[in-house]
Amino acid sequence: MPLSAWLRYPAAWLRARRSGTPERPWIVPAAIGWLRRHVRSDWSVLELGSGRSTIWFARRAGRVVSFEDNEFWFNWTRERLAEKGLDADLRLAAVERLPAEVAAFEDGSFDLIVVDFLESPEVTRIDALRPACQKVRPGGRLLLDDSDRPGYGEAYELLEGWRERRFVGVKDEWSEACETAIFRRPGTRSGGGVA
Repeated sequence: MPLSAWLRYPAAWLRARRSGTPERPWIVPAAIGWLRRHVRSDWSVLELGSGRSTIWFARRAGRVVSFEDNEFWFNWTRERLAEKGLDADLRLAAVERLPAEVAAFEDGSFDLIVVDFLESPEVTRIDALRPACQKVRPGGRLLLDDSDRPGYGEAYELLEGWRERRFVGVKDEWSEACETAIFRRPGTRSGGGVA
């Protein structure tokens, strides 16, 4: 674990013990900081797995489409969005349907795709990542949370040629170090700017 992650560990540990979790994505804090600096108000975000992150992205991006398979989290997220007057296209779908749901979107239609859902024995994050690769705009990003898990090695093969940033640290309410990877698709955004 890098020194910066060790320096943030005591604060993360205290938040976990006090349940004083801020309303932000449940990913490595350094990755949240990176997203805070890069997500723009004209971005279109596809999120596989909703919750606190949906509210966080709805505050920052122009369009958020979020899939959730758990009814509790679907309802919780819908209520929080309504309370805060935020808009997101929240969809309830079984995990087994996620690869097909992602594949149905037009290629190159998202600036950021977040792959962070609870898997089933039939469908893993890699299964959803396969169609997601084509849905990221040139110059756009794909975030894979818990990218250090042994079963996710195939992601690096699927995303060969994409630039990659790995963030290691301790998530809120989690006492072990883990990794969040953000990949950048080669190319530039339509309109000439780099996303």
